[in-house]
Amino acid sequence: MKTVKITTDNKVSIIDVDFGNFRSIQKAIGGHFETVRTQLMVDYFKDPSVIMLVDEEGLVKGLPENATGCALYGTVKHGCPIVGDLIFGIVSGEDIVAPADPEAMKERLLGTFIGLKEVS
Repeated sequence: MKTVKITTDNKVSIIDVDFGNFRSIQKAIGGHFETVRTQLMVDYFKDPSVIMLVDEEGLVKGLPENATGCALYGTVKHGCPIVGDLIFGIVSGEDIVAPADPEAMKERLLGTFIGLKEVS
């Protein structure tokens, strides 16, 4: 399944992730993960089912901030940054699945967040 990944060095790409296998998600972001959903994300994507999957131990590991993740999380308001690489998923019942159109998601992010660079 294809999804969008954003790294801490502002690179955005489409990657394959098996959302049915938690180890595949861990490999994509570099560790144990947690899900994040905010009103800012709901408003931006116009979809309450979109989530970010982030490294839950990122702060303890001393990972660098993810500028796009921080913007979508609302770090300025909440104070706690999103650190490490992130991927996007969709909540479907009790499952997490891939976005229906990751290419469109990537293009929207590239058009919104200055500094994001596309990589293959």
